[in-house]
Amino acid sequence: MAEPKYQIRALHTDSTVTVYQAYAQEIGLPAAREGRFPEVWKRDRMTWIKPRS
Repeated sequence: MAEPKYQIRALHTDSTVTVYQAYAQEIGLPAAREGRFPEVWKRDRMTWIKPRS
């Protein structure tokens, strides 16, 4: 079976969900190296996962 183009990767417990976000190299590499997002990262471009109520 082919791997899907888009995936949501996460770990969960009874009380938490940890979701992994992929970034372009120009964002992800500096963020991992420096421990903060670089200037090109924009908060308004984030995707939010909302729990059902």
